[in-house]
Parts: sequence; C-alpha cells; structure tokens
Amino acid sequence: MGTFEFPAGVLAYVGSAAGSGGLGARIGRHFRKGKTLRWHVDYLTEVMDVPCALAFPDAEEVSLSRILREVGVPIIRGFGCSDRRADETHLYLIGEDLKEALEILGRIEWGRAYLIWNPFYRLR
Repeated sequence: MGTFEFPAGVLAYVGSAAGSGGLGARIGRHFRKGKTLRWHVDYLTEVMDVPCALAFPDAEEVSLSRILREVGVPIIRGFGCSDRRADETHLYLIGEDLKEALEILGRIEWGRAYLIWNPFYRLR
C-alpha cells in the first residue's frame, strides 16, 4: 500500500475474526508487538499504540464499516478491505482524542458490544 502520514486523532479499524481463535485471539493479536505482519492492520498496530477495542460478537464487518463511515472520516482507500472490494476502507478517523472518540462512538446504538482495554497501553 505504500507509506502514509496519518492525521492527528483517534483511528478506528473494522475487522473480522474468522480464524480458529475467534474474536479474543484476533484482538489480542492487534495489541501485541513483534507479530508476523500479515494484514494491513498489522503494519499499523506495529507502529501505533492500540488503547482499546470494541468487540461486537453478533455484528457483520460491512455493517460496522457503514456506521463508522457515517460518524468518521475515511482514511487510506482500500485499507483492511481487500476482500470487500465494494468498501472504500475499513480505517476511519474518529475524533481528536480518545475521550472525544468514545463520546462519538457512545452515541451509536450498537446492540451487544464489549469494550476491551489493552493492558499494555499507557495514557500520556
């Protein structure tokens, strides 16, 4: 995909967890450093801190991406959605800081969702 400069603020990525470890394993992978770089998001999470993840066990990836497109700004065409050609991106800018991003995301009716905090993330 190349090299990119990211705007200041909070990025939100939409992904799925179809692998054998499920949602927990996939989110844990995003929190880890030093992993094998396989997906677009691996390159991003290797150089940026991931403070938390919102998990939606019953949601479809495409539905979550549509919701984020309504409240966020699409970043990097084709990011994270090479298997979904109809989607513009699965990476969005959501707010200027974590507090604002959580307020924006908190206004959305998500249904069943879980907030998972990265134990390795340090607030600055």
